[in-house]
Amino acid sequence: MIKILTSAARIFVGLLFMFSGFIKSNDPKGTGIKLNEYFDVFASDFQRTQDSVLISFSDNYGNLDSSWIYLNAKDSFKYLQLNRSFVSKVTTTDSESSEDTTSTIDTTTSLSTDVFVVLDDNNLFKHRYRLKDKNDQHIVKLSAVSGSDSVLFSDNFTVSNNNKLEEVIPLNVYTIVHPEHFLVGFFRALKPFSVLFSVILCILEIVLGFAILIGWKPKLTAWTILITILFFTFLTWYSAYYNKVTDCGCFGDFIKLEPWTSFYKDLVLLVLIVFLFFRRKHIVPLFSPLFSWNAMSIITIASTAFAVYCNSYLPVWDFLPYKVGNNITELMVPPAGMRDRDSVQLLFIMEKDGVKKPFMLDAYAKASADGWKYVDRKDSIIIKAWKSPIHDFDFSKRDENDVNIKDSILNSNSWQILIISGDLDKANEDAWADIQQLANDAKAKGLPVYAVTSSSLEDADVFASEHQLPFKFNNADNVLLKTMMRSNPGVIFWHKACVMGKWSSRNIPKISKLEKLMQ
Repeated sequence: MIKILTSAARIFVGLLFMFSGFIKSNDPKGTGIKLNEYFDVFASDFQRTQDSVLISFSDNYGNLDSSWIYLNAKDSFKYLQLNRSFVSKVTTTDSESSEDTTSTIDTTTSLSTDVFVVLDDNNLFKHRYRLKDKNDQHIVKLSAVSGSDSVLFSDNFTVSNNNKLEEVIPLNVYTIVHPEHFLVGFFRALKPFSVLFSVILCILEIVLGFAILIGWKPKLTAWTILITILFFTFLTWYSAYYNKVTDCGCFGDFIKLEPWTSFYKDLVLLVLIVFLFFRRKHIVPLFSPLFSWNAMSIITIASTAFAVYCNSYLPVWDFLPYKVGNNITELMVPPAGMRDRDSVQLLFIMEKDGVKKPFMLDAYAKASADGWKYVDRKDSIIIKAWKSPIHDFDFSKRDENDVNIKDSILNSNSWQILIISGDLDKANEDAWADIQQLANDAKAKGLPVYAVTSSSLEDADVFASEHQLPFKFNNADNVLLKTMMRSNPGVIFWHKACVMGKWSSRNIPKISKLEKLMQ
């Protein structure tokens, strides 16, 4: 019986590891995005709460203004500036309601003045003071106090015709800044290598699953797979318990698991792997050492080649909502019988004689009449609403005369080309010459060409000019663009809201290829 359980555990663990690794290696960039989520969460969890500073401005008339500024670990100085500009009045009366015209004039002729408080080139406060004559003056006080009551600065200043009031005040905020935990920088430093880690992780899963199946080096395999599952179990527990990463990405976009479901899955795997770990001396290799080595070499090379190919081009099997053949409009419509809103149960927490008790909505009125006092309300979702996989499909317009790309894609009957480049600074430079040629050929044949990026439009315009691109970029959310296209840049060919073709930066199509799709 023990032998049968050992064999069953080997098969189950091995196949599940291989399946998980294969699905993720089909989309290494997607797994890299998920790793970046974990790196961001871990970095933010180790961040130390920084102090804040209250900047206050007051005067001898009782005027008071204040503003909080928040610090980060890299701050050393904040620079406050106190200055003034002169204002002339075009009225002959002293009425406070008269109209003002601002102009720079000599101090001897000024009747009023604006006093500004500026922090790091950002205007915080502005106050206007009347100066009745050259001897008139006002006293203003400027102070900076930290949230922990450390006084960084406090002084009085005179506003008059005889002083310019041009002060630069350095605030030594480094004295109240908490040094950042070294792990914050560590996790942030891992982000540029997320795709590399993704590829390594995918290959490791496939190789370990195959190794446990054929019984290759049982001791080494048992130790490695145990450490791996302990790592995965920690991640899924962390995601579930703290609700930080709502999808662990265990099976990429092929199967979406709830955080606790992922944790329980890993818990079952952990039990089986611990059983195999203690039975490692009884794991019998299925093949000879030479054949096993050759098999392991082949599976390692094959899984590496597959992951590198999918990372360099596009996923072989696209499980994303914008895959070829999908109609975006249809995916936005709830299926028959599905709810478009959550079904929510309202619970009112009420108190009477020191006792707190929850009441549902239909019992609330009676409880109030019986002397129960409302304390709090807790809502719980009974039935979740259907959520479309296409819930953030939107692009900004450059101006009122610009084409609405979203409406054009969803409602137009024409064929359309959409160029996608999430971050122009990280785009594959070699692709732009082919994109330029495609866009020129498409426009010559009357095909609309649109382009979207998450980079600023100013940078995008400069980029388009430098590469002589015959189109202007619009803006879109980077998460949306990564979901639509795993390549930077990439091309999507549309017809009647349907995705007809997708190409990565390494195989930008010729216009002849698009014409074949249009036939």
